[in-house]
Parts: sequence; structure tokens; C-alpha cells
Amino acid sequence: MFKKIIGSAVTALVLASSLQARAVTPDEIKEFAVQVLHIDFNTASKEIQEKISADYTKRVKLADILVGKLQKDPEFIQLSETFAFDLWSKRLAESVNPTDDELKKVFSESKGITVPTGYKVRHILVMNETLADDLLKQLNSKTREDHDTLFSSLATKHSLDMKSRQNGGIVGWVDATTVPPAIIDGIKDKKVGTLVKLAMGNAMWEIIVVDEISPEHPATFEEAKNSLVIMMRQKAIADEANKILGEGQKSLKSSKKTSSK
Repeated sequence: MFKKIIGSAVTALVLASSLQARAVTPDEIKEFAVQVLHIDFNTASKEIQEKISADYTKRVKLADILVGKLQKDPEFIQLSETFAFDLWSKRLAESVNPTDDELKKVFSESKGITVPTGYKVRHILVMNETLADDLLKQLNSKTREDHDTLFSSLATKHSLDMKSRQNGGIVGWVDATTVPPAIIDGIKDKKVGTLVKLAMGNAMWEIIVVDEISPEHPATFEEAKNSLVIMMRQKAIADEANKILGEGQKSLKSSKKTSSK
């Protein structure tokens, strides 16, 4: 099986052996094996390891060639710019790890940090409306006492959400910052225990029941910690971006002055 997968990938990417590319590290090859081929490189046979290494090296060579060919392509330039910003901001954000004392200082200086209204929900995600209506009919025919057991059973059997179906459709606490607005709009005015059917797009339908509601309230330090970290990381990104842009402007002005002399 492994030989067939790797063999086809190699065949599709065969390039002249004389092509030059950057040096490939062992860690890259291992990551490639896991992420793309779903194989543990360390436990694979020597033959398979050699094939994986050859395949990845050829991919790198191919990428080098394609980058050269696409350098002036507008779509490639746009995607490269987006990726560059995303990678830069991600790495910068990861480097900002404030201590509790630093977070408490920001918390004391901040005003109006609140915890949005939260909803503890269960759901069943299905592919068509007919099935959603049938499940809703079954649930509505039961008393509240029997309702919970049936909901769990139907979610385990029918839901396409693989994570929550293992827990009988239990999602847990959500709010406007963690789920699409359409879901919040669909449940925000409903009472606890009310069944709601929502169209999720792409022929997907969702049956949701709210088990508990936590009203919006001023955040405690512990509740605000994650938001504070995000705030500090966003500020670090904005500050660094302004610094880079400022240095770029200075460099451009200096270049213009030099060229005009």
C-alpha cells in the first residue's frame, strides 16, 4: 500500500536529477511523511524511508521551478503576499507570551471587558432538510424527560459532526465569538430546552437545543485572560507593522534623495 502511494507521487513529480534545490532537512521529510502520506517515518522500513526522502526532495525541486515560473503571475503574487503576512503575524503572535502580572496590569487599565452571553448547546448536523424534519418530529413527540435520551441517540446515529456525535451531540459552551452569527441569531431569543432547526448552507441542516444560558457580564481576570493575550498580540503585530512601514518610508525617501543628486 505504502509503495503504491509513494510510487505514484514520485512518478507524478519526476524531474531531471541535475536540478538544484535548497538543502532538505530530516525534520522536513518526517513532517512530510506524517502530514501528506500519513506515515511514521521513524518506524517505516529503510526502503520506504528512501522513497519518502526522494519524493520530498523532488517536490522541493519542483517548487523551486514553479516559483521561478510564477514570479510575475498576479494571482501568485497576491497569494504570496497573503501567506507572507499570515506567517509573519503568526510567528510574531506566538512570541508574545505575557506573564500573569503583565496581563493583570493590562486588565486593570482596560475598561468594559465583558463576557458575551453564552449558550450551552447540543446539536445534530445532517445533510438534508427532510432528515432534519424527521428527527425534529421524533424529538417533538417526546416529553422533556425522554427528549434528552432520544437526542443523544439520534446525534450518535445521524450527526455528521464527528467530534460531538461521540458525546451524544454535546458541543458545550459557545458565544458570538466562537460560532457563526447565523447560529447565535437562531438561538439567542429561544428559551432553554427549545429545539431549533437552522439552514447552514451547502445543503447542511442543524438541529440545536440550548441547555443553559449564561448572561453577558463583566469579565473577571480569569475570564478575560485569553482576550487579554489576544489584545496584547494584536498590539504587538500592529506596532511592529507600523515600525516596518515607517522604516520602509524612510528608506524610500532616502533613496529618492540620493537618486535626485
